[in-house]
Amino acid sequence: MARRALPTVVVVTLLALLPITAHAEVTPSVPTGTPVTSVTPPTETPSSETPSTETPPPVETPVPTPTQTPTQKPPAAAAEPLAISLDQPATTWEDRPLTFTGKLNNGAVNWYLSLWQALPSGWTLRGATHSTAGGNYKITYTPTGPIHTTFRVVVGPKFYGTPAMSPARIGTAQDKKIVITKPAASYVTLTGVAVTGTTVPAEPGLEVVLQDLLGSGAWRWLTSVKTDAKGNFRLLVPDNFPSSRSVRVVSRGVPTTSVEVSASAYVVIKAGLNPKVYAVAASMIPKTYRAGCPVGPASLRLLTLNHWGFDGLMHKGELIVRDAAVQKMITVWTANLNAKFPIRRMTRVDVFGGSDVRAMEADNTSMFNCRQVTGDPYSLSPHSYGYAIDVNTVENPYLAANGVWYPKNGLSYRTRTPARPGMLFAGSTLTKALEAQGYFWGARWAKPDYQHFEPK
Repeated sequence: MARRALPTVVVVTLLALLPITAHAEVTPSVPTGTPVTSVTPPTETPSSETPSTETPPPVETPVPTPTQTPTQKPPAAAAEPLAISLDQPATTWEDRPLTFTGKLNNGAVNWYLSLWQALPSGWTLRGATHSTAGGNYKITYTPTGPIHTTFRVVVGPKFYGTPAMSPARIGTAQDKKIVITKPAASYVTLTGVAVTGTTVPAEPGLEVVLQDLLGSGAWRWLTSVKTDAKGNFRLLVPDNFPSSRSVRVVSRGVPTTSVEVSASAYVVIKAGLNPKVYAVAASMIPKTYRAGCPVGPASLRLLTLNHWGFDGLMHKGELIVRDAAVQKMITVWTANLNAKFPIRRMTRVDVFGGSDVRAMEADNTSMFNCRQVTGDPYSLSPHSYGYAIDVNTVENPYLAANGVWYPKNGLSYRTRTPARPGMLFAGSTLTKALEAQGYFWGARWAKPDYQHFEPK
């Protein structure tokens, strides 16, 4: 049976049902320098073509045309985020600057940068500057006390909302100190008592002041010195009277915020004889010794010791004494010091040119003097042997064999009443101490010599 041709309408309908060839999707290129967060390529709508009206070729399974990707430049990298570096600052001391350095990664010049410190109360502004060539910067901050805290540098004048913030760095300022050496348990008067110590760090040429605490609670200035090349100091404490006091050392000549105060220390000074014995050379006694004297320098000693003065303070005295009498004198003067009996002056007679009269007028207490008896040129004085001693010669005058009282400025003391400071009596501690060592007191002679003692 003969086939009949399909109607044209049917052919067209079949062609319309066939798949349309696929089209490639093209990703648009990204302009260089533009930050890219996400690029979503646009979707193309497939093209609709008007189907051909011509007789189609025999029906076959359609094969999709391979997709061709257009050649194009890859997307540009995103711009580097703004950043600021901060170097680790070197450790310093309080009242000396901490230096913070770093740079902007974009190399910007004249940008405003601020330094912030982390405190318990929040971030606190500590300094600001502008960036220089290459984005570099330097900010300094001088702490007024020791610190070990976090710092950051930000772009702009505000910490919060800044476009860039540096990493955190620890800034350290060590504690400046005045350190004093712990005092001994106690000291003896007139031994050069001093408060010593050093500055940390060493500050050569710094003036430091020694202060003591008054009963009112106020600190009183005693003395001051400047530290040596290593920052050490030595401040003398007044030691011419017994005392117990709290002391401290304070820096001076620096800004108020930079003043350093040491810890306080307790210094105890006790009254003491502190006797010292030295050999005697002829050069030490040029006016009181000469060839032919019964005792030479080799048999003499220089004895130094502390004694109370009429001013209520301790003084250092010296006696030229026979070597065999040294220990006796130490015993006697220890008792006298404990009794606080005052001595006006105690020095070798050579200071007065060897003159017994001048020495007496100076109210001097002395021992050795190779000479004749004052008022009796025919007798050798017991002082020529280094044993005899005269005490407070003005308050205790002497009636010479010629009937003259010496010294002339001691005449008011011929009358032994009323008792006045420095006068000797039978019950005086010094009188009894000397008599206990085998001495005879000249006040007991018919012509009294109230100042004189010699061995029996």
